[in-house]
Amino acid sequence: MCVHCKGVSRRGFLEAVSASAAVLGAGAVTGALGASLGTAPSRPKSKIRVGRVYLAVPASGWPKPDLNLAADVRKYEDEFAKLKPQLADVEFVEGGLVTSGQQLAAVKEKFKGVSGILAIHLNCGVTGYVNSLLELGAPLVFFAMPYAGHEWHTIASMQRLGRKIEMFPTSNYADLAAAVRPFRAIQRLKEAKLLYIRDPGPDPQYVKAIREKFGTEIVNVPSQELVAAYRAIPPADAEAHAATWIRGAEKVVEPPKEDIVKGARMDLALFKLVEAAGASTITINCLGMGLIDRDMGYPCLGFCRLNDVGLGGVCEADLKSAMTHLLFLNLVGKPGFVTDPVIDLATNTIIHAHCVSATKMDGVEGPAAPYVIRNHLEDHRGCVLQVKMRIGERITMSRLIGSDVLLYSTGEIVGTPDVDRGCRTKIAVKVGSAQKFLDNWSCGLHRVVFYGDHAADLRRFCRFKGIRLVNEETDDVHRVPGLEWQPQIHA
Repeated sequence: MCVHCKGVSRRGFLEAVSASAAVLGAGAVTGALGASLGTAPSRPKSKIRVGRVYLAVPASGWPKPDLNLAADVRKYEDEFAKLKPQLADVEFVEGGLVTSGQQLAAVKEKFKGVSGILAIHLNCGVTGYVNSLLELGAPLVFFAMPYAGHEWHTIASMQRLGRKIEMFPTSNYADLAAAVRPFRAIQRLKEAKLLYIRDPGPDPQYVKAIREKFGTEIVNVPSQELVAAYRAIPPADAEAHAATWIRGAEKVVEPPKEDIVKGARMDLALFKLVEAAGASTITINCLGMGLIDRDMGYPCLGFCRLNDVGLGGVCEADLKSAMTHLLFLNLVGKPGFVTDPVIDLATNTIIHAHCVSATKMDGVEGPAAPYVIRNHLEDHRGCVLQVKMRIGERITMSRLIGSDVLLYSTGEIVGTPDVDRGCRTKIAVKVGSAQKFLDNWSCGLHRVVFYGDHAADLRRFCRFKGIRLVNEETDDVHRVPGLEWQPQIHA
């Protein structure tokens, strides 16, 4: 739906754009590479409401008959205190120590409406409590230290029955923070708004499916709104912002200053659009709108900065990649690198290339990678960044297809090719079998790359949301319903 359909007039929309200039204009940004080019638009975030309960029976022979349940609870509480910075956005609904059905009934009343339940296993004999908690319909992570009990071996059977439960057996208390990640992603996706700029608008069936599955709202913004936002940026602000980008760069290769200024002006315009709409992510038909021919800049700098500050900017009006970015951002806190992959059988690698990349691939609090300012390689126009990613990093490659299938695989960055072919930022990723990827490739060209191996987090999230998780390298993708096999090039 367009901005007008949300009850905002064109004049009101542009007034909101102008009003955000004081926060997001050039005066609010500082240098790159060690300092940030800006922070995310400030807006309040809801707390992630998670039910937390310790499950035990009064007497059990496992792990030992004289187990001090209160001491075990205190140990967990001490570990939660250490994890407070990672759980700052979590509001635990406390269930306390449950050792009877009567206590559990009271806890279930408290847990109504939570985003998820973290049930902590203390001793053997609590299967009945777990089954009772699952009646609430909320996703449940069953967290257990070694020797807590034998219940772990029943979980796969529960999952086959369609129960929303994940077992998390571990000896590392720090994994308590990881246990609540799927609940955070579920709630944040319900709150997310994704701006789509392309004429005509998005497929209404896709928009409906995404809203019904995740709660995410996809809002169509007519292209003239982007043009108006761009024209509204004062030239002096664009000049100052361009200087910030130039100061942070290792060097400038092709673009004249005029093109960098246009890119910086588009950067500021994108931030104002996102702020005015209260959005999380934006994707634009950047190559199909004739931006350069209309004396405007490409959105590549703005996409980079949005990704660096914990929001999202995605190329080519690619909603599948934009939703993949949003999913990972809220699940593991890292931005995605949307790529045009190239397969090299000689080196058993997939080369990922694009002219847009975040510099903070580790997330908002992580280090910024070095970058060089270049022109867009496919047309030698405009202004983009060539980002130098980290060799040796494990990565996850993924793409959400429709609302019910998530493709993924893992690999390791073994090189950053610097050749005058393909897009500007490139990474070579070693995989198990490049030939298998070649045989299995479906669902368009684009994939989204994230720092880190996130298979376990994806498994938990996908189980709770009823999504089929498919490994493109090892699974028989030809038997997976819902994949796209059109024999023509498309993103």
